[in-house]
Amino acid sequence: MAKSTSKRQKPTVMDRISNLSDSLLCHILWFLTTKEAVVTSILSSRWKTLWTLVPKFDFDSHEFERISSSDEEQSPNQHDNQDYGNNRYRFTFTHILTRAWAIRNLNNANPIKHFRLYWDSNDFDPIHAETWVRAALTPDLEVLDVLIGISQRFNLPSTLFNYAKSLVVLKLKKGIVVNPPSSSFGFPSLKTLLLQSVRYTNGDTFSELLSCCPVLQNLYLETYIPNYDNNFKITVPTLKTLHLSLYSNLQRDCRLEINAPALKYLHFRSLHLDPHFTECLCFATKLDPPMFHNLAFLYFKAEARLWHVLPRLLHRAPNLAVLVFEKEHAESYVCDEEDNSIIKRMFNEDLPICISSHLKTFHFIGFKGLTYELEFVGHILRTARFLKTMTLTPAYIDSDEKIRILKELLMLPRESRTCQIAFSCSLFHYDFSLSY
Repeated sequence: MAKSTSKRQKPTVMDRISNLSDSLLCHILWFLTTKEAVVTSILSSRWKTLWTLVPKFDFDSHEFERISSSDEEQSPNQHDNQDYGNNRYRFTFTHILTRAWAIRNLNNANPIKHFRLYWDSNDFDPIHAETWVRAALTPDLEVLDVLIGISQRFNLPSTLFNYAKSLVVLKLKKGIVVNPPSSSFGFPSLKTLLLQSVRYTNGDTFSELLSCCPVLQNLYLETYIPNYDNNFKITVPTLKTLHLSLYSNLQRDCRLEINAPALKYLHFRSLHLDPHFTECLCFATKLDPPMFHNLAFLYFKAEARLWHVLPRLLHRAPNLAVLVFEKEHAESYVCDEEDNSIIKRMFNEDLPICISSHLKTFHFIGFKGLTYELEFVGHILRTARFLKTMTLTPAYIDSDEKIRILKELLMLPRESRTCQIAFSCSLFHYDFSLSY
């Protein structure tokens, strides 16, 4: 009889991660912030300096503010830890980053390819910020992402325009001041540029910045039109994607010019002239918008008073296939006869060719089932012969009103027999698909 054993053998635990190469581990650490990557140094001696090999430097001041808040909650009585108050101020965001740079340099770290600095706190120091941005400007840098608190002011180092030849992505946000030097080599490799509420030294600065980007393909722009100029120009021959949000406090006409013959995607957010009234792309009646022959997707967000803008823009995009129309409702606004005449003229007299020949997807956000909205939707259904999907996402309406709208939608004739209408409401998590 076999001898029984009372003890079970423990399964062998395999440390598969330790068997991975340094290059693969660095690739994994790439997806963490630098703060998170540094924490892994406590795992073993092998991991102690592994984070310095990651060609990415990613710091956000808010992460360290949360640490201070957590420490404060855990030590309500400073007498329990007399050094607590001193420690909080000894390790500032500046000290932490300076120490991290020193350790990287000590270990002959790989050149940085991705540098992200978000510094939105009261201890902002422009001298240190400039030092770190300059230090990141190596021939290998591909991504630069800098955010400075909106109440701060940080002049972008002029050396950036001469030494960032390998830069592919540039993101500048909030308290950054841009002033390209007159003798600038620019960004010969830059394909993506994001500018969010940055400041420009004069009226020509923005155009000069775009001229520094000869191969730019993607532009994300959120800015105020300056008080000294009512013309805003975007001229980029290579541009394919444009996300545009323009604002102004001026109570006068503003002119927007876009010269982007290769454009395929346009996301346009309305132009605010004052807090209570919104104007948009084609404010002036004599304005001739550019042609967007390659534009396939248009996201158009506007207030109710902008019906005259949409048809003019659609006429300039003959190959448009996807139209997302988001309407912001003003409580005091009631559609008048002029709005109705614009809709009727758009479809009965001057139908944009993209609707009848190319439009496949139409999404109406902010739909309330008003008479002129139903008329607008009905015209789309009657004229868009290739339409496959129409989605209506309503603003808040009660159950009885939903039923009335559904019945009217069912009665609307459609040129496209394959079109499906989706009446969806995220508030109540249901979706109605209507078909014959």
